[in-house]
Amino acid sequence: MKKILATVLFCTLFSFSLASCGGKNNKVSAISDEEQNKEVTEGEKGNPIEKLDVCIGPSPETMDPQLNSTLDGGTMIMHCFEGLVKYGENGQVLPAMAESWESSKDGLTWTFHLRENLKWSDGMDLSSEDFVYSFKRLSDPDTAAPYGYDMLSMVEGYQEAAQGSPDSLKVEAPDERTFVVHLSTPLSYFDKVVAFSSLVPLRKDILDASGEAWSLEPSTYISNGAYQMSEYVDGDYISLKKNPYYYDADKVTVKELVFHLVEDDNSAYSAYMEGSLDISGRIPSEEMASLRESEDFKSYPLLGTAGMIFNMEKPPFDDVKVRKAFALAIDKKYIAENIFEGYRTPASTFVCEGVSDPEDGSSFVERTLKDYGTPFHTEEYEKDLEEAKKLMKDAGFPNGEGFPKVKYLNNAGGANNTIAEYLQSAFKELGVEMEIDTQEWKVVSATQHTGDFQLTRFAWVYDYDEPLQLLNLFRSQDSNNYAHYSNKKYDKLMLTAMKETDGKKRSKALHKAEQMLLEDLPMVPMVFSKENYLIRPSIQGMQHLSSGHSYFMYCTEAE
Repeated sequence: MKKILATVLFCTLFSFSLASCGGKNNKVSAISDEEQNKEVTEGEKGNPIEKLDVCIGPSPETMDPQLNSTLDGGTMIMHCFEGLVKYGENGQVLPAMAESWESSKDGLTWTFHLRENLKWSDGMDLSSEDFVYSFKRLSDPDTAAPYGYDMLSMVEGYQEAAQGSPDSLKVEAPDERTFVVHLSTPLSYFDKVVAFSSLVPLRKDILDASGEAWSLEPSTYISNGAYQMSEYVDGDYISLKKNPYYYDADKVTVKELVFHLVEDDNSAYSAYMEGSLDISGRIPSEEMASLRESEDFKSYPLLGTAGMIFNMEKPPFDDVKVRKAFALAIDKKYIAENIFEGYRTPASTFVCEGVSDPEDGSSFVERTLKDYGTPFHTEEYEKDLEEAKKLMKDAGFPNGEGFPKVKYLNNAGGANNTIAEYLQSAFKELGVEMEIDTQEWKVVSATQHTGDFQLTRFAWVYDYDEPLQLLNLFRSQDSNNYAHYSNKKYDKLMLTAMKETDGKKRSKALHKAEQMLLEDLPMVPMVFSKENYLIRPSIQGMQHLSSGHSYFMYCTEAE
């Protein structure tokens, strides 16, 4: 993913969290050690591992938790840093740096109580002031954090902080073990938000001394999680060694974790087959069919939507007729069944399968299709293609006449190249010539942020079971709004959905917002996601979250 993001919520997020929003002080006590250990180490029985060799992607764009916006980078960071709370494999919210937390009667004040004797990987004490610094840095416009608005816009003082006054953000540390956040509006699921990897603590003294380079050197990459960085060779590998100061170090069963940074899926596949990788999340699409029955092959559910983004600020994609024509010209069923060998589902909505409707916990997608509808007919592609050709004519480009050559920004890996080539052929049906511009992932990610593209691939994995996880990306102010979509009515619906505590009203606002996207089409949803891995049969205990992140620190080798 893009992504990506750090953690996952349980499917009953709103039936749980909204029920807890009322006229009493909401205390959340730490889960018992027995429950927590079962959640984070279930299936770990076996021998500890001296070194685990893993490949989940190429060199990360950054290892700074507050600048990262990718799934693979997020997974690497999550092994080094830990926030106030975290998510277990089954979506349960678990204590992390905080052993307990509570919200006030009005839902505006959240208080987190840190564990005793917390340490950084260099042995220095960790305190609540480290969270104060981190939260304020995330809100500072000089940081240019991609998730500052998403994570902190509900905190009192955020607007002033985002305008250059980070000390205006209403977070405080009454003592070394207490961290308090004051919200401008109640948010019943705020404890789920703070599990996100952008909200981990950071060391002010290190960042002040080293500047932006702090995350590039093991000597300055001081962490508080299960691991500390020991080597970072860009384009080759990142080696992590077990952090002896981590509060839960006894549960970490992998002594050294090495992330091999491989851009090409075929190279990663060869490395796995040759035995130099124990786990690989990079599998060539053409190998999927042959691997299906292999005991090494594992497929995991994933809350994710993949597709194509239009840059709405660049002609000809500032015309909704053109965008809709391109969207209808794509055979989503073909992509899911032929390119992905059935390991994806064709998408006719923005919000993906597996996401719950806040009204009653039912499927958000099924309610969309039943009560609201979609312009896509995944079972009747010829009908959609006919409509696409008509729209091109209506836009002044019959059979593509006079339509300029367009460029699609792509990164190699997985089925990306195959999809790009399919899109090239699909748009030829409209009389359009498309050039494929394939770059390294870090270049693609940076270019998407600057907006220097016409069309680009899109893949987003949800951090938890919540429609806003995707819909928020199209708010006018969101830094991940690569389409440059701007609609005041849409922004208002997003604000309503965030503030509203009534499930039925939230559902209505969210569905109305999605219908706006299906009408305006800043992005074409193509498929809903799954995650595939190759794992040595002797390796057990890998935990895969539906956000797409994985925990490798609890892996063991079968006896």
